[in-house]
Amino acid sequence: MKNSLIIILAFFVGISVFFLGKEKPQHKMHFHGQQIGHENLKVVQPYARVSSASAKSGAIFFIIENGTNLEHKLIGATVDVAKKAELHTHSVDGDGVMSMSKINDGINIEPKSRSIFKRAGNHVMIMGLNRSLMNGDKIHLELMFENKVLKLEVLVDNKRSEKKHDHKMTHEY
Repeated sequence: MKNSLIIILAFFVGISVFFLGKEKPQHKMHFHGQQIGHENLKVVQPYARVSSASAKSGAIFFIIENGTNLEHKLIGATVDVAKKAELHTHSVDGDGVMSMSKINDGINIEPKSRSIFKRAGNHVMIMGLNRSLMNGDKIHLELMFENKVLKLEVLVDNKRSEKKHDHKMTHEY
C-alpha cells in the first residue's frame, strides 16, 4: 500500500514538473477582452504581507488596470518602510524547483488590460525593513512607470487569503 502511494505521488509530481517545465517565465499577466470600464491607469486591491513582526522583508500585491489606449511600462518601486523595493517574479525550472528573481527589464502593461501581482507570481519585494510591520500598518508605495509615478497607500494584511479580494481601495493617476 505504501509503495503504491509513493508511485502515485511520484507520477503526479512528474506530470506537474513536465508541464511546468514547458512554460517560459512570464513577466506579463494580462487578461485581454475583459472590459476595464475606465480610461485610466489604476492600481486596485493593494495589500502587503510579512512573515512575522520581526521580518526583514515582505511583499506587496495588487492589480494594475490599464484602461488607456497606451502601453505603460512599470520599471521600479520605492517604499517608505524599507531600504529597497524591487519588482520580482517566481519561476519553476525543469526540475520543478521554484525560485524568485528580480525583474530587471520592467513589466509592460498593454492597453485595455490587467496585470496581476500576486503570490507565486509578479510582486513588489520589500527588503531591509526599517521597522516591524503589523496588520493594519500603512506603507507608502510609489510605482515608477517610464513616464509617470503612481503613489499608493498600502495596508499590511497578513490574514488575507489569496482568493479574498475585498479591499475596495482604488488609486488612479
